[in-house]
Amino acid sequence: MKRNNALGIGVAATLAAAFVWHGPGGAGDRLAGSIDRTIRTTLDHYEMPQVAARTQRDPLTRRLMLDGPADNFQRGEIKRISLEVPGVGNAHWAGPRAPSFALPLLVEVMLMALASFAIGVVLAYIAALRRRSREAFA
Repeated sequence: MKRNNALGIGVAATLAAAFVWHGPGGAGDRLAGSIDRTIRTTLDHYEMPQVAARTQRDPLTRRLMLDGPADNFQRGEIKRISLEVPGVGNAHWAGPRAPSFALPLLVEVMLMALASFAIGVVLAYIAALRRRSREAFA
């Protein structure tokens, strides 16, 4: 029972820390701002000032929405180049065929935090088993 309480407190603390860091802490907004600036610089470099690119903000995701005049070749290349920007998970051109669902950044962060917590718990368990086996043979 004591172990379950400790694990529950650990999971709750991990989720709370992830929420505070990416929500009110502003890490999610900083990531989106960085992606927007990098994409704008990239589009300006390729002389595509009429194309607009922004990260989806409601909810905040790593999905990039592209909009503006471009032919099929330009659309494909701009999408490919956009996907190479660090932090971009997906890129879509605005329009009726654009997918509407993307996993919110906060959910992604919480899942990664839980995975990291689980890895830490497994490593701690392995270390405890090793210590116990050394004590048993000593």
